[in-house]
Amino acid sequence: MQCAHAAGLALLLTAPSLPAGTQPAFATFIGDSSSDYQVARIRTDAAGDTYIAGTRVSGSLAEVFVTRLDPSGNITAFATMSGKGSDGAADMALDAAGNIYVAGSTSSTLFPLRGALQTTPGPGFLAKISPDLSQLLYATYFPAAITALAIDSTGNMYVTGSTTSSAFPVTAGLPAGSPNFRFSGAFLTKIAAAGDRIVYSALLVGSGKNCGCCSSCFLSTRSTAGVAIAVDSAGGAYVAGDTDTYDLPTTPGALAPSGTGAFVVKVNAAGTALEYLTYIGSTYYPQVPNTNAANTATAIAVDAAGFAYVAGRTFDPSFPATPGAFQTAYQGPSYTSGDYLDMHSIPPPDAFVLKLKPDGSGAVWGTYLGGQAADAAASLALDPSGGVWIAGTTASADFPNAQGWSAGGDFIAGLNSSGTALRYAARYPTGCVGKSLAVDPSGAVHAAGPGGLVAAIAPDSAAGTQIFGVANAAYGLLGGRVAPGLISIYGSHIGPAVPVAAPAGALALPLSLGGVSVMANGNAMPLLYVSDGQINAVSNLVDQPAALRVVNNSATSPGFPAAAVFADPEIFQNADGTAAAINQDGTVNSAAHPAPPGSVVAIWATGVYTSDSYDGSIATTAVDYDCCQVLEFNNALEVLYSGAAPGAAKGVVQVNFRVPADAQNSVIVALQAGGQSSSPVTVYVTP
Repeated sequence: MQCAHAAGLALLLTAPSLPAGTQPAFATFIGDSSSDYQVARIRTDAAGDTYIAGTRVSGSLAEVFVTRLDPSGNITAFATMSGKGSDGAADMALDAAGNIYVAGSTSSTLFPLRGALQTTPGPGFLAKISPDLSQLLYATYFPAAITALAIDSTGNMYVTGSTTSSAFPVTAGLPAGSPNFRFSGAFLTKIAAAGDRIVYSALLVGSGKNCGCCSSCFLSTRSTAGVAIAVDSAGGAYVAGDTDTYDLPTTPGALAPSGTGAFVVKVNAAGTALEYLTYIGSTYYPQVPNTNAANTATAIAVDAAGFAYVAGRTFDPSFPATPGAFQTAYQGPSYTSGDYLDMHSIPPPDAFVLKLKPDGSGAVWGTYLGGQAADAAASLALDPSGGVWIAGTTASADFPNAQGWSAGGDFIAGLNSSGTALRYAARYPTGCVGKSLAVDPSGAVHAAGPGGLVAAIAPDSAAGTQIFGVANAAYGLLGGRVAPGLISIYGSHIGPAVPVAAPAGALALPLSLGGVSVMANGNAMPLLYVSDGQINAVSNLVDQPAALRVVNNSATSPGFPAAAVFADPEIFQNADGTAAAINQDGTVNSAAHPAPPGSVVAIWATGVYTSDSYDGSIATTAVDYDCCQVLEFNNALEVLYSGAAPGAAKGVVQVNFRVPADAQNSVIVALQAGGQSSSPVTVYVTP
């Protein structure tokens, strides 16, 4: 189930019924109508509160945001930080006192500072905020953009990322590579709890690069970056990173002393030496100037005994999966390097989880997790019983989905402590939970999508009626913003197990369908289609907050906060990104039936405000609203009609435009309405 909907004004998609074990404690949207929220990290505390950090974009301004939700999903605190430039959060951590630490990147010359270690602007920042988000306790610039952040029990701060600066600080006993404009290095830096000094700092830089047997990549760049960081109870620091080089300073006895791609490094508590540095594997698919390493790390965690857990994605048939692990073999297609060079593409990855021995000498266990298409873990967390949880994205129809109610592109999976079995595996709608997750002491899983959707899920509870998010019914990411026109609502048990569509030929859509109604601020929405996991409805909300509820016979969902906007145009399109379009001669636009240059093509869209009433009635006549422009890149094309779509529910707009006379093969167009632009679509044109 993906919010890139197939052609058709009522998306008829059957979702499986939801088994027990996926009932969320809450699901909500933290955004608003005027800003885009880009989630970086989610955390949770002993009380079950949820903390989210990321970037809020409003026009040309990008600022850091932090918000806290109570166990019911209500916002209890919110704060932003900005220097009036481009400021973005990459990671967040909490200490035992409830203080909140945020780190990321900044281009601002006026970023707020307090007790700063570095006062020279950027390119990174590190900040400490009081538990109630009311006070900035510490804030400093940092000499590189920070990708990941961890805190130890006494408040010392550990950061990692990538730098090309030859002046980056390093300390004795640790690797001190020499980065430059072509060779970037991964850093691991510990900063004292007071923020007044660097305790230690290491810099890992590689120079050797595999890029194929027959060509040279001598002049190409070398990239090494830290992507995730953790610290154990004794103060040992762990970084997971990625590199396209094969000569990082690995330690004797490491799991993989040579390789490329994902690596893990541990620095001792004193900060005087590496305890271990190991690659995860050595497989790569060269294509000059790229190495295309088979293993990519994205997340790391460490338990009380000093075992590091790493997650990411792999298309490596030699990944160190262990006997008895949940999935011991790569599920994607097997390619040779020759096949790769012929196809000019890399194999689709599986997700992976790897538990390393405390000395980095081998794998306690390692498992693939995936199917025939692309799967990737983005986040990892440990639960109180030693279970391992990951969240990420999947495109595999055969991805494990025992608790799933959706065929969507996000997943949450929970492995037992030995990595031999899944205790939980569920797919969720794309954009819902795949960005970041955390587990609270009760075992509830808190997860976020990239665009501001947040949920807390009790894995062992029975399922109920719950909205998880809304989207433009034509196309678009799942979120919480709705515009006038057709919308899709996604959730669990929000409709009947057997889908029901509105009767064909009726002059108006029903307000109740299959025993289901959708209430927006107390008013019923007209319905096109209802099912267990998806509802398509007509929204007439414009520029106002909205609370959505689904009434499914005797069950009523909790309220879901939606932000109604004036316009959010999207064009109905096919699964391959081509427009659902009709040529001037009445044929469906396709590669087999392209539009002649200079001819007129009709497309359909929704999410456009017009003077019409979106009351569920069906348009019976053509009414030109003159509402929309069609753009080919930045060039406006001739629009002959943009108005009501006879035979479709009001809220659908038909747009007839002329294909440029000089077009060949295809044109890529977007719709502009109400100051907003749609995603681009392709229209086939005669060669």
